[in-house]
Amino acid sequence: MRDKLVFIFRILFLAAIILLVVFFRPVKTETNLLKAVFGQEENVLVDLSNKFSSRINVLVESDDAELAEKTADEFIKSVKNFKVISTNPAQILKKYDKYQNNLLSSNTYNLLKQKEYSKVAGNSLQMLYNPVMTPLASLENDPFLLLTDYIMSLSNGGQVNGSVFYNGKFYNIVMLEVDTDLALSPNLLNDEVKKLIDLQEEFSNSDVKVYMTGTPVHSYYASSRAMVEINIMCIISALFVIGLIYFYFKSLKPVIPVAISIGLGILAGFFVTTEAFKSIHILTFVFSTTLIGICVDYSLHYFAGGKKIFKSLTVSLLTTVSAFFILLFSEFVLLKQIAVFTITGLVCVYLIVTLFYPLFIKEPYKIRALSFDVAEKLKKYIVGFVILVSIFGLLRVKFDDNIKNMYVPLKALLQAEKLFAEVVKANNKTSFLIVKGKNIEEILENEEKITSDLEKKGIEYQALSKFIPSEKRQNENRILRHRLYESELNSYAQFLNNSQKKALLNTDFKDGYLHLDSDFEFLKSFLLDKNTSVIIVSDDVDGALNLQRDISAQISKCRVLCVKLLLPIFVILLLILSWIYNLKGAVKIIMPSFLATGFVFGVLGILNQPVNLFNIMAIFLIIGFGLDYSVFRYGGEKESREAVLISCLTTVVSFALLACVSFKLISSLGLVLSVGLIVSYILSLVCIKKG
Repeated sequence: MRDKLVFIFRILFLAAIILLVVFFRPVKTETNLLKAVFGQEENVLVDLSNKFSSRINVLVESDDAELAEKTADEFIKSVKNFKVISTNPAQILKKYDKYQNNLLSSNTYNLLKQKEYSKVAGNSLQMLYNPVMTPLASLENDPFLLLTDYIMSLSNGGQVNGSVFYNGKFYNIVMLEVDTDLALSPNLLNDEVKKLIDLQEEFSNSDVKVYMTGTPVHSYYASSRAMVEINIMCIISALFVIGLIYFYFKSLKPVIPVAISIGLGILAGFFVTTEAFKSIHILTFVFSTTLIGICVDYSLHYFAGGKKIFKSLTVSLLTTVSAFFILLFSEFVLLKQIAVFTITGLVCVYLIVTLFYPLFIKEPYKIRALSFDVAEKLKKYIVGFVILVSIFGLLRVKFDDNIKNMYVPLKALLQAEKLFAEVVKANNKTSFLIVKGKNIEEILENEEKITSDLEKKGIEYQALSKFIPSEKRQNENRILRHRLYESELNSYAQFLNNSQKKALLNTDFKDGYLHLDSDFEFLKSFLLDKNTSVIIVSDDVDGALNLQRDISAQISKCRVLCVKLLLPIFVILLLILSWIYNLKGAVKIIMPSFLATGFVFGVLGILNQPVNLFNIMAIFLIIGFGLDYSVFRYGGEKESREAVLISCLTTVVSFALLACVSFKLISSLGLVLSVGLIVSYILSLVCIKKG
């Protein structure tokens, strides 16, 4: 009966693998870190971050204004596959001139609303007799220089595009925006950014320098360096694993089934995860494929112990799956994806080992004796040392949820970012107010209500409505302008003749409305979508979104949740292992992972290294691997205990190599995991006696 059931399961498993291959479909891979902690649902903070992180800022520096402008123009002409967010000052001024009767600065608008006509006239006279002030419209059409006043009011809040004189040099600013389709493909985007970097080197010389900043540029340098380093580390790690397997089993035959089982496990995990979610996050691969390293242990234990290790193998699977099953109840999509991917991959490999290995591997391989034990007199010192470090260090642990601190950019990029911030007068306190509306007109009207309050509080801002007033406000501006003419024109405009004054007083003010059209393409950056705009505020005001603060708060929330999940995970594992073995045995099996977790973060605390979200998530990997070591040692089979050591060596070497990568997030994970797994293995020797 048992053989028939095994045969049926083999058929079903093969059918499932065939279905995976037949119905395998391409899926979107998500690389945005925020989507990992905010989820896949629509989120304004994520949209806002994407909007401003998809830009590349190009800064052209020269002692010669004409050369800086010429180089910037040539650079723009050479750019492909990026949208140039540029302005045409002459065309914009022409459009403003056409609709000048509809435009008033906020200060003039408020004065006219309060019927302070004489004060407006006084301000106009000051501009009129200012020797460096050039009127932007003819005095015949705009005697009060209201258009000039309006244009001047738009300059607050820093430069976006154009020419700037700063610190004795001329700078031309070009802003590029990543195409939406390009942004969906990290590989293609990196290729295009590489072309921009080549252009940067081409246009830079002794007379002119070109700087580039922005998230895509940082991503290119970080991913390029990391991929080269990781590829080298993976090759070294693979060669080490193959060499160790050959040394341990005296044959390379085990390498093939190990590779097949892991490959099918990853395929199954990937397929099920993509079916359960709209997209799969890149960090899901980092964590889940790492944990599927346990699958190597499954194969190694079978090669060493044969069918005798099936109980330990099943217990290892059950405990690991139980630990990750808890993550399905979290509210963060990354944790859910890791759970689905890992559980599916482990179950798949377990089925391969139990259903198919017996068909091809009749007897265990001959192995070399490698394992070592801990001297009895050292055990209490080891446990005492681990507990002491854990307690002392955990009291000093500090958490760092600032997303910027998880990445250390190149020095040249840091200098470029600093220079760009100084040139454009960027404000570190910048925050965003979100404005909703059924259409563009309603959005503008809602913005004007909000910005009116900001002006009363003296808070600087930039908003779409500042450049393109609503039709309602444009109508109001016409009326206010006409009232100013009626009140002050005759006494103020002595430089106009009577016919010119009469023409102004008889203006019908029906020359249409200024709208957001192709001449104002650069202003569309204020729009998140057709129903949402943002007001950029130069201070942290109530109800405003601050990207760094709010993203850090969400990462903190995710970190706290991960910590809270640890207790129920350990409790569930204790109950399951107590049911399978007994309470004393369950404590012995769990204790190495539990103490190793405390030790790792105790060390970080002693070294004054802040702990981030991804360090906390590494605990789940330490639990998974650590339980694997303890379960097989507790099984008592000599061959299995031998396999535990080689499993630990292969895993620790892989993670230790990752600790050498320059990308801080990956290197910190590698360091935490390698230390945690070494301690887990040593403690499994201490807590579980040799059978």
